[in-house]
This record gives sequence, structure tokens and C-alpha cells, in this order.
Amino acid sequence: MWRASLCLLLSLLLATSARAAEAPQIGAEDDWYPYSGLRDGRLGGMAVDIVRAAFKASGTEVGLTSYPYSRCMHLAQNGVLAGCFNTTPTEQTRRLYRLSTEPLFTDDILIWSRREQSKPLSGLDDLQGKRVAVTLGYEYGPAFDGYTGLMRIAVRQDLFGFRMLERGRVDHVIAFRGTSEQLFRDKPELANLFTPVYLAHRAELHLSFSRRHPQAEQLLARFDEGMRQIRRNGRYDEIIWLWRHPATAAASH
Repeated sequence: MWRASLCLLLSLLLATSARAAEAPQIGAEDDWYPYSGLRDGRLGGMAVDIVRAAFKASGTEVGLTSYPYSRCMHLAQNGVLAGCFNTTPTEQTRRLYRLSTEPLFTDDILIWSRREQSKPLSGLDDLQGKRVAVTLGYEYGPAFDGYTGLMRIAVRQDLFGFRMLERGRVDHVIAFRGTSEQLFRDKPELANLFTPVYLAHRAELHLSFSRRHPQAEQLLARFDEGMRQIRRNGRYDEIIWLWRHPATAAASH
């Protein structure tokens, strides 16, 4: 009897492992909290919760794996991953990937200065000849990405760009509002050093699906279906509210 039970248990474990191995993999950015990132070795964030909820709503099993953004997009482009997030739509990304119909969320892309030297910019021409820290592989909207009058200083993380700005090695940093504010919460010594001086772009962030992965087209349809469901049933708004009001959410639990 015990042998039969053991055989049944082993069969169930093998079947579960096989299904997990077959689940297509979606890449998630590993260092873009509070939207997507590793915290204490675990992947989390607002976009992560939205992606998981959308696939769950459509009954679709996927695995989420964290990568640096540029590598994540490269693996999706080559079909190793079925998709990657978070991506801003550009002509290039639309050509190389299939983008989700609905954005995961929106956020402001801002030009930051040191507080003691802050002066509102009237336009991108005010950046003529200036050194601006940009994060490797990120898109910042067509106007900024197409502007050639400034010096782009590529960094691996937003943090490195703000450190360079702190030390006067660049004149500005371009970075998203949400991730910058989270960075300042995580690094309180930076909290009062910088201020935004220009809104470069109001960005939509999407899940990009591979054009080479065999399951990507079907996954895109299932994801869009799931997004429509969680928008209708209120789950999407709940996730957004919980992440954008963390203190209130924590106090209610």
C-alpha cells in the first residue's frame, strides 16, 4: 500500500515539475522599485502585481524571472523570454516587440537638478551642451530620445546618476518620478538634495512580448484579456491604490 502511495506522490510531483518547466517565462526588471525589483531576494512591485493578476485572471500560467532591463529586453527580442516589462512605446520597441494593448501604468519622466542650483527649464533647448545622466537601455519619450544637443552620460542605475549629480559630475539626471521618490525613501541622505525642473514626458509603461518566442502571440492575447478583466472587476484599481498609498494600506492591516 505504501509503495502505491509513494508512486502516486512521485507521479504528482513529476507532473507538477513538468508543468512548471513548460510555463513560458516573462522577464521582470530587477531594479526599478516600486514598479518591479528585487527586495530581500524576492521579486515584487506594482507592475509585478498587475502582470500576475492579469495572467491569473485569464487562467494563464507563466513564470516571472528578474533581469537587468537591457538584458531582459535582449532576451525577449531573441525569443529566450516570451516578454519583458516595463517598456515605453517607441518606434523601435514597436518594431522589435509586440506591445500590450493597455499600459500597465503611467508615470512622469522628469529632469532633475541639484536643489541649490535648480532653475525651471522652458524646454529641451535649455539642455544644450549639458551633461545628463541616463540609465542604460531606458527610453524617455520621443522628444528627449531624439534630442541631440546634450551629452548623455550612461549609468547602470538611477542611483548612480543621482550620485553623479550630487558630486557635480553631471548637470542633470533624467528619471521617472515614482522610482526617484522610492529611491529617496530608501536613501534618505538623498531626499532633499534634488528637485525636478522639467517634465520631459508622461510615459505609458507596457509589457513587451517577443516576436520570436513561439507562445508570445497567444500570451499577448491572454494578457490583454486578463487586463480587461481586472480593470472591470476593480482588481487593477486596488493594486494601484495599495502601491500609491503604502502607509494607509499598511495601517489598515
